[in-house]
Amino acid sequence: MQQHPLSTGFIQLQQRQLFLRAVQNSTDNGHAILVIPPFAEEMNKSRHLVNAAMRQLATAGYSCFMLDNYGTGDSAGDLDQASIDIWRDDLCQLLLLLQQQGYQSVSFIAVRFGVIQLFDLLNKYSSPLPVQQLVLWQPVFDVGKFWQQFVRLKVAEAMAAGNKTSQKDLEQQLNSGENIEIAGYPISPAFYRSLLNINSSIPAQLNSVNLHWLETSQLDTVALPVQKMREQLQQHCQLNYTQLKAEPYWQTAELASAEQLIALTLQHLTEGA
Repeated sequence: MQQHPLSTGFIQLQQRQLFLRAVQNSTDNGHAILVIPPFAEEMNKSRHLVNAAMRQLATAGYSCFMLDNYGTGDSAGDLDQASIDIWRDDLCQLLLLLQQQGYQSVSFIAVRFGVIQLFDLLNKYSSPLPVQQLVLWQPVFDVGKFWQQFVRLKVAEAMAAGNKTSQKDLEQQLNSGENIEIAGYPISPAFYRSLLNINSSIPAQLNSVNLHWLETSQLDTVALPVQKMREQLQQHCQLNYTQLKAEPYWQTAELASAEQLIALTLQHLTEGA
């Protein structure tokens, strides 16, 4: 198998300068692992855990890649120039690039909103590499619920400043062509429209992959919405669900550690290979 020249740094995809984190093993087995990160502040809270998982997987013989979505992280552009369609196109291009580099198969780790992106990608695009395994960290499946929770940040911020706004008001501004700002992130009408067009239904090809769902919760039982989604997924694929009792790493005030999450990710991706 040929050597893979992809390394950490900027790559150009579709005339866009994007930051790619690459952690590779020189004797890798032709199987790439692609991480799809979470959105906004959750990305900042989770990046250190993703990096740790990528390093451990590389030590175990795998090459791992994570693209900062256009307008986020270290990639070029601002969020108000981005859209989910652009992000999906860039992931498609990266998969083609990995195929050109000689990789023969791919697995995904998707974190939070990254799960919605992954399902949308699988629903709208046929991967040039066979997909083997999906590991979902604290998945968000419902784009409507994701948007509602994100907008709540703005509503709470307005209330704290003695102002009043609502989800409906903010959506009206977007629909009339205005940008809005939520928790320091500029959201454009184009980005909002692309969110509404996401296809986050369960992809048909899940019936041929191993799906691992790693849920972190302080509860002793499985929450009802989680239980319902778990039952839906079990009708479509082989689901391996694990609930971990640990801190909610994607939203803690200080950066949290999550050794068990990383250990299970490593176990699933190396044992199932």
